[in-house]
Amino acid sequence: MGEHRPYKAHLTLARSRHALDVRPYVDALAEFTGGGWTVADLVLMRSRLPVSGVPGEQPRYEVVGRWALGAGG
Repeated sequence: MGEHRPYKAHLTLARSRHALDVRPYVDALAEFTGGGWTVADLVLMRSRLPVSGVPGEQPRYEVVGRWALGAGG
């Protein structure tokens, strides 16, 4: 993956700086089936993308909510 930080499985639902018709993407992925993986908790994150234009500036992430899954969740 070429990144310096450890990979954590996640699902990005949407990200766009402008209004976008995502229906073609939804249709293209309608038959997709991926491999199985275990989920311990669900974390809703907000990403704040760089707007300064400074080279190398990274997005900032904040936790909006967290929910435990499984027998205790």
